[in-house]
Amino acid sequence: MDRNPLHRLQARVTSEEALVLAGLKRPHDLVRQIHSRLNAATLSGAIVGDCVHLVWETRATIERPNAAREDVIAVIGGVEINRDRSRDKPHFPRADGAWFDFHIHLNPYRGDRPELRGSLELLGYGYEIRFPEESFDTDIRWLRFDLNHPAHANEDRAMRCHLHPGDEDLQVPAAVMHPLEALELLLTPKKFLWLPEPAKRRRA
Repeated sequence: MDRNPLHRLQARVTSEEALVLAGLKRPHDLVRQIHSRLNAATLSGAIVGDCVHLVWETRATIERPNAAREDVIAVIGGVEINRDRSRDKPHFPRADGAWFDFHIHLNPYRGDRPELRGSLELLGYGYEIRFPEESFDTDIRWLRFDLNHPAHANEDRAMRCHLHPGDEDLQVPAAVMHPLEALELLLTPKKFLWLPEPAKRRRA
């Protein structure tokens, strides 16, 4: 048994049960579910404007680690990576001023469990939300949930699945989320999204 507690945690977090999207056979099935949830968020006013069309699938733009398989398909929400966090790039604006984008990498399950064959498997994802200073009283200006590909160097560090609380150099172990669970977090109004009302804030 690996004596490193973080490696044991990573093995549990990235189990087949967490990574295989049972019941989803094609990337288009996931895209359709995301479209449905974004449509509902637009109708409720949580999302501003018509941006459902910003979710699409592709094989062309994926940054593959060396050992990644060639049958990787990406589902993009906005842009795959917005490193400079520019509002000029496609994104999903929330009514409370926060805005986000995401990407999901998938391929067919190739493991040994017959009951999971025919399903899609998560290889990686990135969901990042930004909190504009004029709308949010917090020192954290952005938050990203990452699941790196198996061949990524972070797997050796037991950090394949992690979150960045507003700092690229700060990584915190995190649970693998279903793509719709992660989207739901990003769609949540700010009064439910980790940030208490100003009068209840605790400052160091």
